[in-house]
Amino acid sequence: MSGRNDNTGFVTIPPGTVVNKAGLLVPHLAAIVVIAGCIGLMHWQFERAEYKQQWIDRWTQRDPVRLESLRPPYDLPQPVMATGHFDASRQILLDNQIRDRRMGVFVLTPWRATDGRLFLVNRGWASWPTRSEPLPKPAVPTASGPVYGVLNSPPDVGARLGRAAAIDDRAGWPKLVTYFDIDRIRAVLGQELQPLVIQLDPDHPAHLTGDRWKIVTFGPERHQGYAWTWASIAIVVALIWLTLTVRLLRSRKS
Repeated sequence: MSGRNDNTGFVTIPPGTVVNKAGLLVPHLAAIVVIAGCIGLMHWQFERAEYKQQWIDRWTQRDPVRLESLRPPYDLPQPVMATGHFDASRQILLDNQIRDRRMGVFVLTPWRATDGRLFLVNRGWASWPTRSEPLPKPAVPTASGPVYGVLNSPPDVGARLGRAAAIDDRAGWPKLVTYFDIDRIRAVLGQELQPLVIQLDPDHPAHLTGDRWKIVTFGPERHQGYAWTWASIAIVVALIWLTLTVRLLRSRKS
């Protein structure tokens, strides 16, 4: 026996009709899965926002400490001050860096601290517009003196396609690398090289551009916006689910 169509747009099921309960459960399960998924994504975005805010606070609000006093495991990012000297003869150039729509490189200069450890100091951006031009060779201060900046993880240039080629120590310096690979850089600079980078303070005279470092790709506000978007979707789906369920129950009783 077929049901009749009432003014609500739902089919009224006559008494005694056999109902496929499994079929009735599918829409409810789908709604629950969608709502649960949206709630999970909302929480994840809020956690990302909190993580980003903590990262920014550590960068901007921590007091600088002496680099010589730090030992692994490092709590990053950490503002630091250090005494020692640059090694101007062995600079690393990190390719594919863009500034004001111009191609260039990050200049990573070895820094020998007074305790003997070796760090790479990111001195900022240098122009290298075309591959036909010689590699840039930014000048390095020769006098010993302090450096100050933020001890941080090495710069990331995105997805890695294939394995990094070994750095040829026989060719001249500086060396161009596509992405930061600590093992290959240690092969030419020495095993005492630390797996971290000092991002030089833009006000330091050895900084190449004076540009402020970008602490995060985008701030916690965007993550919070994404979280509220997922929350809104969950609320809309829940309201639709509740409305249709109530209408269906009413149509069965009529």
